[in-house]
Amino acid sequence: MAPWGITVFISLLAVHSLTAMDHEQMMNMMQGYNNSMMRFPPLPPDFMKMATTLMAKCSKMGHPTPMMMEKLLNSSVVEDNMPPNPFLMLQTLLSSLPLPLGMTPPPLQPNDTMEVLPPEMDWVSSLTSFYESQCNASQYMTEKLQNCSSLPRLIDIMRNSTDSTQCFLRAFVAPLSWTALLTNGSDIDSGDFSLLLWGAKPFLQDMPPPILELPAQLQRPNLAAMMRMFSEVFSSLTAEQRAQISEWIKERVTQNYFNCSLNPSPSDKPNSKPDSGYMEQQMAESNTEGEKGKKEEQTEKDKEEGKKPKSDNQQEDKITEEKVEGEKGRPGPGPGCPPGMMWLKAEVMEMMGPFLTLLPSAEFQTVPKAELCQFFQTPQFPESFRGVRGVTPYLGRILLGRLKKECLQDNKQVLLQQLGRLGSLACFYDDDATSLNASFSKTLLSQLGECENSGADTLTKQLVMAVVSSEKGDSLSPQTLQSLGSAVSALPLSQLDKLKTADVQETLSTFSKAKWIPAQAQTLASKLLREDEEVSGEKLVSLGSVVRGVASSMLQKAKAKELLGTEELETMSREMSSLQRTALLEGLRSGVNASALVRSISGPLLASLSLSTLEQADLRSVDELEGKNWTRAQSAFLVRKVLGGTIQPKDIMKLNSAVQGVTCEMIDRVNKSDILEVAQTLTRSMHWLTITQVCCSAKKLFSSLEQQRPGYFTNITDSELRAIPTPLLIHLPEKQILGLPDSVCSGFLAKMLEANLSTLPLSSRSRSALVERALACLKKNVSDLTTADVTSLGPLVCELGPSRLSALASDARNASLLALAKCQQIPRINRAAIFKLVKDVYGDPSSWSSSTMTVMGPLLLLNDSALSSLTYKPWLKSILTDLKDSLPPPLSQPAPEEFRTQPDLSPLLKKLFFLTTTRAPAANVSRRRREALSIESPTLSLIEELRERNVYWSPVQLANMSDEVFTEAVPILGGVRNYSMQQLKALRARAIQVWGAAHSLSETRVRQLGCVCQGFNSTELQDLNITSPDTLELLSPCNWTHPQREAVWKGYAKRAGVTVGSLGALEIVGLGQFICGMSREEAGQINTTAFREAVKVVGSVQCPLNITELLKERAVRVFGLPRNWTEAQVSTLGNIIAGLNATELQSLSPSVLSFLSQSVIPLIPPSCLAALSANQLKALGPDNAAMVTDAQRVALGDLQRAALGEALGVSVQKAEVITQSSPTPVPQQYGGAPRLWIMGSVVFLQPLLLLILG
Repeated sequence: MAPWGITVFISLLAVHSLTAMDHEQMMNMMQGYNNSMMRFPPLPPDFMKMATTLMAKCSKMGHPTPMMMEKLLNSSVVEDNMPPNPFLMLQTLLSSLPLPLGMTPPPLQPNDTMEVLPPEMDWVSSLTSFYESQCNASQYMTEKLQNCSSLPRLIDIMRNSTDSTQCFLRAFVAPLSWTALLTNGSDIDSGDFSLLLWGAKPFLQDMPPPILELPAQLQRPNLAAMMRMFSEVFSSLTAEQRAQISEWIKERVTQNYFNCSLNPSPSDKPNSKPDSGYMEQQMAESNTEGEKGKKEEQTEKDKEEGKKPKSDNQQEDKITEEKVEGEKGRPGPGPGCPPGMMWLKAEVMEMMGPFLTLLPSAEFQTVPKAELCQFFQTPQFPESFRGVRGVTPYLGRILLGRLKKECLQDNKQVLLQQLGRLGSLACFYDDDATSLNASFSKTLLSQLGECENSGADTLTKQLVMAVVSSEKGDSLSPQTLQSLGSAVSALPLSQLDKLKTADVQETLSTFSKAKWIPAQAQTLASKLLREDEEVSGEKLVSLGSVVRGVASSMLQKAKAKELLGTEELETMSREMSSLQRTALLEGLRSGVNASALVRSISGPLLASLSLSTLEQADLRSVDELEGKNWTRAQSAFLVRKVLGGTIQPKDIMKLNSAVQGVTCEMIDRVNKSDILEVAQTLTRSMHWLTITQVCCSAKKLFSSLEQQRPGYFTNITDSELRAIPTPLLIHLPEKQILGLPDSVCSGFLAKMLEANLSTLPLSSRSRSALVERALACLKKNVSDLTTADVTSLGPLVCELGPSRLSALASDARNASLLALAKCQQIPRINRAAIFKLVKDVYGDPSSWSSSTMTVMGPLLLLNDSALSSLTYKPWLKSILTDLKDSLPPPLSQPAPEEFRTQPDLSPLLKKLFFLTTTRAPAANVSRRRREALSIESPTLSLIEELRERNVYWSPVQLANMSDEVFTEAVPILGGVRNYSMQQLKALRARAIQVWGAAHSLSETRVRQLGCVCQGFNSTELQDLNITSPDTLELLSPCNWTHPQREAVWKGYAKRAGVTVGSLGALEIVGLGQFICGMSREEAGQINTTAFREAVKVVGSVQCPLNITELLKERAVRVFGLPRNWTEAQVSTLGNIIAGLNATELQSLSPSVLSFLSQSVIPLIPPSCLAALSANQLKALGPDNAAMVTDAQRVALGDLQRAALGEALGVSVQKAEVITQSSPTPVPQQYGGAPRLWIMGSVVFLQPLLLLILG
């Protein structure tokens, strides 16, 4: 070996010896560093992982990589009394980064010069040259490192440098900087503090921890500096992290500015849960209306004069502007703050920035006029509301209303001059937008980009049309298009069709950022691309969101290999449909091996990869799974391949999304001594875990603890209880929950505050046991519980029965009802009685004020008739719309009843439809005549506003639609799936009247019609001009009958000139549910290679059983006999599993049964499901056991039903009455009380009946 090679080898060993130190060793070595001079803090846990993840982002973004010198590697690791410089670990981290496709790592250089690499490798500069240019060039590397041993000094050098490797260096110091801020934040002077914030920013921007650790105390200037940094990374934080910071800053403000504490206790922890202040504010907001009388809101004068806190010294009411440079004292928690203290001064609001939008609306109602208007005039006001999504409508309206009335004197002209300062508050602009001129319309439009409230869509449309109407000529100018910004997507199809290609090309940067429906995107793409054009990757990236309109055949031929490994590819794939991603992958596969492809893609594109491609990639290390979003089937394949049958905590931490592939068998094999650590590690990825995985982990953990110490949970200590992850603790059996000792009450209540009960079956007895134990811990009678006690119950409040709620004292009861309004789910048995209690406290909903409706509105979903009978009020539509917007979107497949948290929204949607399509009644209009005020036919603006609620138009109203409205609105109407047959007949008639017979429609028209095509008969469907898989994909989500699917398939095969045997994977993916329209003979001719690649999509459709059995035969040819199928295979096969006969189903390994798709369970014939053994039924897990239908359960024996109940986690008796409706796609029925809620009322009356009879 050459001498320089030996030197490099020894150097690498030196680095290895340093990086091999465990965290404790490194901590011990750094304990003695001098706090008076900020050097390097102790390395945080997982430092290597955090730094590598951040560096990988730099690499992916194309930043040049630093290269290390031999002298640096030979530098002394540790000298006497000096902390080791973590930069010595940099080379090891860099060497672990994945290289760009086709590159090889550069060799370490044996001399003081760096190898000049070819330009195409884009590896320039080096760490050595960086230090030589910034530190003393005459010193050796060891001396340079020592001279740069101060962390703030290193950051200062980096910040003032233009070195091209800065991204990597910042990535390296970011975790260290955040650790330094946490450990010494109150002792750092403002200069070093600012440097550390700059260094820490990439960490908080790119990979903030799920639960932030925040400094308990900060000097006032440093507090403001930290909030500025938090505001800069606001968009990168999760909702939970933002809420945590919002609570934290409120406590820090009261400490620093008012010398008091919202939580006056000796142990003022930075990570403590929010106090009950929010609930008290909401109670004050709601309860000022009285029990039955319901006062209207106070006047502004009342608010300012009646709620202002008393103060002996008027100076205490103002925040001093004095700067405290060099202040070193730590402000303590101080005494408790006085109730109603007005802490939101102008300076505080200026400092909070976008975190203001997270405060309860009650906070802004009490801000003095002078403070609010002073804040409005500051330069920071627009920044506080710019780029902020999710401002609650109630807060937005209150704040904008106060600004208009108190700061702008209700002067519309003054308001118009201030439009550019409103930011997200512009989303709630409620003046007449149609009266604005083009200039003001453009200004207001520029503020609406972050709106999420439904009303903003209508406002945007009005403003766009105001701009369009001011233009002369048929086509809009490029300048006008540019001024519309993302609102350009509000242009109707007819207007987009008139645009000149050159103008679209010139303003593509604007079009590429807007949100388009498929019909719009296809119109634009057709202007920008020729059919025979060979598209480059650069061209595709430039299209942005318009890429949704590019034909799959064009994507299949695209030359986009240069995009592999780039963020642009991932971003682009998010705009594409499943078919488009499949087409792009086929194009990328040519000339690139599977291994390189898998390592170079991520996001939705990765999820579209077939198992066969993944198998060819031959991933072998758990490190290769990090940082990617795998599907469940992919995860199951990779975990089995890489980890085999065992799992270790260190491996689980690296799995991320691949944790979905961990099986119950693997969890069962974990050693008893390791299971607690494994459970803790698994639950850090709760959003990836299935309920089955959670239950398996809980069962294994509890049994292991009991084996280690019999009676473990009867004598468990508080620290032992706190060590058990909360998601698992709630699955503790009823007996053990009730038997927990009183000594753990503190830890138990703390865990209940953070508990999420969604993984517990609704009929699980553990739910009531958790409530009983929590109430016992409070050691009070129910009538003695306070508001704070209610708050301490957390989500368990949702489980309180009506008898207990009625027994509460007034304040505690009101707090409970406010908490119930935020519950995801309330037990059916309690709903009727709870709604009666709500009426007793707040009066009939028809008499509620706007503030009560805002706070208590969610409880209206407990009573359909109360919701539908609400009388008209000017504000009712906006508040009910806000309620709809606040609820999560409906699931594509309804959750099983035992785990269903979403209420039936059809009564709410129907009420909103009525409020939208009915004119406001005059005061003298009688109740009987109000029905006559309903609009006779849909208008374009109404159709655009209603979206999915267009399903409520009567057939007569749809038939009365004008030709012009139908033409412009058909892409929206075509996106509605649940029309009745009468509605479809009316829409079909309008389509023929406006556009002609079915056979004359162009393929573009067919795409625009979408689900309206369901109104055509079988002959007409066969005559439709469908020749592209893209058209089939757009039509596939509609609710087609089987004869219709047969007709569409026959028509496509004939017009496109394809045979079943010639169909490739791309065509099969495009077919979607129309593959069910094949005959038995045709289904048997599907190419096995194409089937293997497209099986995931084929498995997602629900075909008749005879076709499913034929698809199963294809699966057997591809994957072998069912008894050998793996977890990954049964997961990707989806609904095809329903085609297995009883013997084949019985042959499946129990380990794979929890990986069955939930949608397939109800499709399995009862006789086949009955062939499963008790052990197999237990192995289904809660997710799948909950999907078993009544008909299937009846076919089971007693032991099988008991096993099914055990799998679900409920008793046999309860399991027998749980129902799950068949998933056969039928139009959703609207109106009336849901059947299961009526059952809940009956069940509620049963105990009363038994009591009477007794």
